[in-house]
Amino acid sequence: MDGKANTRWSSAFSDAQWIQVDLGKALSVCGISLDWEAAYGKAYQLQISNDAKTWQTIYSTSNGAGNAEKLTVSGNGRYIRMQGIKRGTPYGYSLFELQAYTTVSSS
Repeated sequence: MDGKANTRWSSAFSDAQWIQVDLGKALSVCGISLDWEAAYGKAYQLQISNDAKTWQTIYSTSNGAGNAEKLTVSGNGRYIRMQGIKRGTPYGYSLFELQAYTTVSSS
């Protein structure tokens, strides 16, 4: 999110919470890494959008493990959202980092 290990995003203490990241322009995303604090997502979706209004789910789990998760995804868009469905703890969701990996053209 900001590339700093000593900062984090945290949500309210309820299941239906989300965070959205603007990539600055539409990109082809091939991977996402999540670095969870102790308050992690047990069930969540990763979504991508070109306009931050219409979302496409590119990853979904009901068995998130927390800690550092490196996920293979496939989608094109400018915005990425982690949409929480069920928390893994009584607290909210908390992420130290959310990073998107893109496909680089060889031309």
